[in-house]
Amino acid sequence: MKKLPVEEAIGKPLANDMTRIVPGKSKGPAFKRGHILREEDIPLLKDMGKAHVYVLDPDKGYIHEDDAAIALANAYGGDEFDRLGPSEGRINLKAKSSGLLKINLRLLQSINETGDIICSTLHQHTVCRKGMTVAATRIIPVAMDEGRFQGVLDDVKRQAPLLRILPFVRRNAGVVVTGEEVYSGRVPDSSMEILTPKVAALGGEIIAHAVCPDNAAVIGETVAKMVQDGCEIVITTGGLSVDPDDVTLEGIEKSGAKVVSYGSPILPGAMFACAYLDGVPILGIPAAVFYFPTTVLDIFLPRAMAGDPIGREDVVALGHGGLCLNCKKCTYPICPFGKGA
Repeated sequence: MKKLPVEEAIGKPLANDMTRIVPGKSKGPAFKRGHILREEDIPLLKDMGKAHVYVLDPDKGYIHEDDAAIALANAYGGDEFDRLGPSEGRINLKAKSSGLLKINLRLLQSINETGDIICSTLHQHTVCRKGMTVAATRIIPVAMDEGRFQGVLDDVKRQAPLLRILPFVRRNAGVVVTGEEVYSGRVPDSSMEILTPKVAALGGEIIAHAVCPDNAAVIGETVAKMVQDGCEIVITTGGLSVDPDDVTLEGIEKSGAKVVSYGSPILPGAMFACAYLDGVPILGIPAAVFYFPTTVLDIFLPRAMAGDPIGREDVVALGHGGLCLNCKKCTYPICPFGKGA
């Protein structure tokens, strides 16, 4: 590229999109890459504060911002993404279908440490809908040394994919409600009213529902039967606190499930338990789910339904960002809750 005063660039193709910002009204390219500059364009360029422009130079050795963005976007992920652009040097990646966003955070860090390339993404484990923009990328200069760019691109490809969308493959859910007060009928069971829309929002269905007394053996048998009968995820509600009648965790263990985590630095949801029985996730949700609109369940249900393994380290990491603000009007997931890891 060559940098020329606008008056000397007349008749030459612009090397990049020229952005025009009208405060409070619009932002976009006033002139696109390749536009042949005309004398009548100069007043607008001056209004935009542009006394000089870059024009295309046939010399080799550099990759243009548009071409770089295309190459990067193609390397970041597979067919689960649509690419939109480039415009003004930037390409957006959009989810082709609903699912759970997974990001190689180490690779993302190394890309943004190059100094010449940026990639911005949504948070790790965001629930994505079809057409949602999940990432955007570009290079910072108008053009970049071709050899240096290729080195970065090769490194990205070696560690790829940067981005994945995991579909919600575990669709059949079972719900085990525990507690003598519900089992005896003293307190109505509202679990289906609360849990059905949460499961359905991820494309799932509750196919089994049971209310158990505070009896670990009965809880264990119920959980095991649900797994045997085809439930791909089991949610237990209540009975996970430190009271003497709270035996749900013991019941989960009696089912034969291996508990990978009990207790979490997430509020509401401190008594969260996660276990696996023959590969089926068992999510033990404290009674807070019956009071708060958003709890630890909303963080880990999408991961469980996407078949994304949950480990103790995943739970522990959410101490950062795990405190709900209890807003008068809940806007989750458009808030910081559960976004720390």
